[in-house]
Amino acid sequence: MRRRAVLASALTAASTAAAGCSAVESRTEHTDPTVKTDDNAKYLEFREGGTDLATVGIDPRFAPLPDHFHTSISHLEDTELQSLTQRFVALGGDGTPPQLSLQGPFMGDHKPHPSVSLFREGTAAVVEVHRFGELADETVFIDLPVIQWPESAPRLVVESTVELAETGLTDHTHVLDGQFEFEFTAETEAGERTADTPGSSGQGR
Repeated sequence: MRRRAVLASALTAASTAAAGCSAVESRTEHTDPTVKTDDNAKYLEFREGGTDLATVGIDPRFAPLPDHFHTSISHLEDTELQSLTQRFVALGGDGTPPQLSLQGPFMGDHKPHPSVSLFREGTAAVVEVHRFGELADETVFIDLPVIQWPESAPRLVVESTVELAETGLTDHTHVLDGQFEFEFTAETEAGERTADTPGSSGQGR
């Protein structure tokens, strides 16, 4: 116990000294991820200097319209998730945003719990995780069931922004920006279906 106390005091002193030298937070923006596809799922892979920083994925379920969106975020050891913003926009339909709901697991035995918002903004359904809490240093899975999909919309664009902080004495944040694109079979007004293949396109932003 005494050794732990001494180490804690040394780390606190070092942190205080570092903060005194420079209190300015550094941020690096990453806007050109590699896009990988696995069946319907798409993954944005972010790297820096040959190191894998994080992978953000969306695995949709169709029946035949979107039924669920499963988001996953894995990240480098010794980093913590700070925030997530995802904007879901349905294209080619009546211009209304998708109606989504939120499922966990976002509750655990320890605090602080994650802080999450789900709302509409113009034509987009927006998911925001303001604080990851106890899940900040883990791989995170978010399940978004689709309550209602805009009529005849055969295409989905998801704009995704993740803030990832390095832990330890450094005060450095990585901002990971990318975009998902999905196409799928959708009902038309005449009751016919488009011939698009699920998950047939996607690109990084």
